Amino acid sequence: MRRKASRRIAVATGLLAAGASLTSCSQDDEALAGCESTYTIGFSHPVGEAAAPKAIKRMAADYAEKKGCIKFLLDNTTASNLESQRATVEGWITQKVDAILLFPVDPSAFTNLQSQAQEQGIKWLTYASPMKGEDGGVGFDSEQAGTIIADDMAAWIKDRYPDGGISAAVTTLKALTTITGRWEKPEAALADLDIPVVSTQDCADQTCGLQIAEDALRENPDLRVFVGLNDDAALGAQKAFENAGLSADDVYISGSDGAPEALENIKAPGDGAFRTTAALEVQSLAQDIVDNSLAAITGEGETSSLTPAVLAKTGDDATIDELLAQLDG
Repeated sequence: MRRKASRRIAVATGLLAAGASLTSCSQDDEALAGCESTYTIGFSHPVGEAAAPKAIKRMAADYAEKKGCIKFLLDNTTASNLESQRATVEGWITQKVDAILLFPVDPSAFTNLQSQAQEQGIKWLTYASPMKGEDGGVGFDSEQAGTIIADDMAAWIKDRYPDGGISAAVTTLKALTTITGRWEKPEAALADLDIPVVSTQDCADQTCGLQIAEDALRENPDLRVFVGLNDDAALGAQKAFENAGLSADDVYISGSDGAPEALENIKAPGDGAFRTTAALEVQSLAQDIVDNSLAAITGEGETSSLTPAVLAKTGDDATIDELLAQLDG
């Protein structure tokens, strides 16, 4: 199923401060009692601890509440824990929700559950990782995100280090095979520039980003480029470079997602070297999670969408302010 392109700025309705993963529904039974029809939608993300998924979950739950007559369920899956995610989805199938929308840790591990759900009339949609026979989905273009980071990074390296002499580190999340563009595109650009990648490790939070960058700097004093799988890993790496006393002018750090802390760092970097992120338009994604699920349930409207990433970089305050406005409401 081809996903339609989607890029929109809408009125923000969510609370976006980072917090614990949500498990409750967006409306209680009393609020739903006056509805002619009610719909229950479950949304599962495998990296629930990261800042951007937290924001998207909150915004989607709040948007569902604003629309009304929707029970919106969220899970507690973190660190790409397959067992946790499967247990959540199994529970939703037993509960006979109306729609399940998930970013599967491993799509092949969910084919049987997809069949069970759809046999019961439950609509099966995916987030970022399409599955054969799905009823719809919400996507973001990881190939495009990786490309815009790769192009920006390559231009910086050519300007700052035209003769090379530096090395790079890249963080990944290999279990999530549909977002490989986030690291494969920058890796290809580094190879074209003959910049060695001295560290390639899975990491999606600040703690491991800090540790990976510290270890890489200790073993490779010429490390000057760090490509984060997401903003969390990049923010952790920024601390490592700061602690090492390296000038921000000499270092390039990138992330993905467009989390609030990342955007603020990029806009006013100070001594940091976090220069750019491939930002998701979280409003669009959050609203599509709800709207596409409802379309699949009711048979009315678009069931699939694909949202491009937006390059947010130091010096482009207009783009950063626009993205922050979505987050701030």
